[in-house]
Amino acid sequence: SWRCLVDNLGADLRFRVAAMVDADKYNFQCEHYEEASQMTKEFLLTLYVKSPPSPNELLLYDVKGKRVFLKKGVYDQDGPIRLEDLYINGTVVICSRKFKIVSHADDATRSHFKANACLCQVTLAASVFTAAGSLVDAAYENSISIKRIKSFRDPQGGRGPALTIEFVGPSALEVMDQLVKGSELAGSVQVLPSAPLADKIFESQDTTAKHDNCSVCIIRPHCLREGNAGTVFDRLVEAGLEISAVQSFSLTRPQAENFYEVYKTVLPSAQYSAMITELASGVCIVLEVRGEGEPVLKLRELCGPYDVEIAKHLRPGTIRANLGRDNVHNAVHCTDLPEDGILESQYFFSILPAAGACH
Repeated sequence: SWRCLVDNLGADLRFRVAAMVDADKYNFQCEHYEEASQMTKEFLLTLYVKSPPSPNELLLYDVKGKRVFLKKGVYDQDGPIRLEDLYINGTVVICSRKFKIVSHADDATRSHFKANACLCQVTLAASVFTAAGSLVDAAYENSISIKRIKSFRDPQGGRGPALTIEFVGPSALEVMDQLVKGSELAGSVQVLPSAPLADKIFESQDTTAKHDNCSVCIIRPHCLREGNAGTVFDRLVEAGLEISAVQSFSLTRPQAENFYEVYKTVLPSAQYSAMITELASGVCIVLEVRGEGEPVLKLRELCGPYDVEIAKHLRPGTIRANLGRDNVHNAVHCTDLPEDGILESQYFFSILPAAGACH
């Protein structure tokens, strides 16, 4: 068992692991897939949660190599490593490597997540698809966040796609059930406990993307972590744009590099590298956006200038002006050129799912 493995790690590490029953220390069994060797390696991750403003620290132990892989320290990359993101099947980026949480490695960690990382699946019929933004905002206000999200064809034959969202957080099932029952969505939204069957939906290659006359909007990982995904949804709907497909992704660095390759010779190398790091730092949400006329131009107008400071001065009502922090953390990506809309849509809704990259 994993506990036996921990017991056999050696005296020095055993002493440190034994101390992890404290409330501010948590243990996780995790995996890292190496692209070069195409091998999956097992690690024991220990997170030391500190009181603000002190940053959290972590330690990584290579299970097969029986050695400390990263000594205890601060390894925040694009954003802080947060305890609430380390639920089972969640991912964390450490030193440009992506680790998947496989299980909780001690009773204290298991008990914490049983109470604070409950899962539920919320499904919106096509008729209330446009209300997704307000529901996501209400969830965030109750400390409930999106784990993954995907649009699918409405089995009831509704006009447009239906949407399913897996939420995670304290008492997520009860909270989301009460939010829906107390709103106009009751009767058109289903709230259920998450089940293994959900994986088939989220990992399916089926898509509602049209791949024509479209643009792509990406809600960046930092924007999702900061609780602004619902606002972006609402802004798109209010602008009269049609959201024809939605899918969450947890991109690897090579996948982010492939997507941003066209910018490699355009942007300064430091900014380009930071963009890759940010996009691969956590879960992002990709939306195919359509509309009459020129959807690429309409979406660009809504998002505003790439440079957040310019957006704040010249286009203060745009998404980037309102939600962006700097040129790397500018809330959203949007398609630049009309001819790129279909290509970007195909990359996210066809090529990546075929490669098994769905989150």
